Amino acid sequence: MQDTEKQISVLIIEDNREVRENLAEILDLYGYRTTTAPNGLEGARLSIELLPDIILCDVMMPELDGFGVLNLLSENERTAGIPFVFITARSEAEDVRRGMNLGADDYITKPFYKDELLHVIRTRLRKAAARGTHPQSPGAKIHLSNPERGLTRLTRAFAADGRQRTFDAGSAIVREGEYPHFIYRVARGHVHLIRTHEYGRDYIIAAQGAGDIFGVPSLLERSAFHYTARAAGGPVDCQLLPSGRVMELLNTDRTVAEALMHLLAGQVVDRSEHLVHQAYDSVRRRTALVLCDLYQRHAEPIDLSREELAQMVGSTKESVTRAISDFKRDHLLQTQGRRISLLQPDTLRSLLV
Repeated sequence: MQDTEKQISVLIIEDNREVRENLAEILDLYGYRTTTAPNGLEGARLSIELLPDIILCDVMMPELDGFGVLNLLSENERTAGIPFVFITARSEAEDVRRGMNLGADDYITKPFYKDELLHVIRTRLRKAAARGTHPQSPGAKIHLSNPERGLTRLTRAFAADGRQRTFDAGSAIVREGEYPHFIYRVARGHVHLIRTHEYGRDYIIAAQGAGDIFGVPSLLERSAFHYTARAAGGPVDCQLLPSGRVMELLNTDRTVAEALMHLLAGQVVDRSEHLVHQAYDSVRRRTALVLCDLYQRHAEPIDLSREELAQMVGSTKESVTRAISDFKRDHLLQTQGRRISLLQPDTLRSLLV
């Protein structure tokens, strides 16, 4: 159990005593600090008084229902940024839609599963931290004071103190299992971060372009790289900032630390969403997702072999090639060798809805 979890406070607003106590018992077991309220009015009062890290609230309650609680807290500056999760019965689908439209962050259904409950809480806390909306004290919110300034400072450090290196297409910049001595910024070209499955199949877990930074978690954790970074498509110019200089910046400039926090939070969300799509979407949808993401990031013809694209999609080369052929037939894109140009990116993106 992590020490940070012991500091997280959860307010449970639920009029059913059995459900309320069951929720509290589970969360207490996993190190969360829980407070309970038996009705909406008491829950709203405790929310303003205690400023919990996250609120779990029943929908149907006497005195003040869950929608009323959400409205009150949304209009209060002190509580507007607290993640709010509805507890609802499976038959209350219309209530779920109404709650999400009012600004609820998520919902769990009764009867709930322990893993589902913990997943929702952890996801909403992580996203709240990425947005900078987690309350730290009465009348105040944690927020990134100036991550843009920190990123500018970091970019200047790469240029002034970093080593400049060019990697030929296909060559490894770092290898899985190596220990880091630098963090890396792509100055020109494209880099694929590749993981090898236990059965020997390679998967591209992220595509990095000009301005992207990688290698930060491994350096901060002093752990080996869990991927191989390889120059993709053509030569890649990289800036390598030594670990000593990185730590000096982190210790002397708070905005640099904030910029890296912002960067890491964004990567966690992006990669977790990518994994969800890989697990549940069809090959056609996953291929469209990867192409739209690359187009949005780089806004230029996409330079990928079909094998590389299949590694990003998480499927076979043959299946991805069929999806590309379908898109060509529908005049959504055109290809020339490795290069893929999107002709109707908005239409392709509509396949994801």
